[in-house]
Amino acid sequence: MNGSSEVIGVSCCAWTISGVAMLTRSPVALGMLAAMLAAGNAFAVSREAQEFMSIQSKMAPDQCELQRLSSQAAAAQRAGDRGKRIQLDGQMEAVVKRLQANQPRLQELAKYVQAPSPDYQAVMQHTSELRAKCKL
Repeated sequence: MNGSSEVIGVSCCAWTISGVAMLTRSPVALGMLAAMLAAGNAFAVSREAQEFMSIQSKMAPDQCELQRLSSQAAAAQRAGDRGKRIQLDGQMEAVVKRLQANQPRLQELAKYVQAPSPDYQAVMQHTSELRAKCKL
């Protein structure tokens, strides 16, 4: 060093979000920071909310399957295909039984993730994301 101090790679403009200075010059750094903040939010919820979301995630494939089968059953009903409708109803019964097995614990945990709870927004976002994946 020749006696002069120099700062390398610092933007002229920085925003502070939750006490973290975010440099606007690096999109990669912004993406990494956003991912870290999102991951941090997942760990910021209570143990009960984490369990609630975990159960929801485990149930999501069955809920999507039930939605698909129900749609097909309605189409079979409209088409007058009674045999297909009966077959689909049988498949739906098995899926419903699997979903019902999780209901008692979900109901217990639901009291921890109601609207006044600080976990409510995280749970609602998680629920929305699961529903969006189901439609794909």
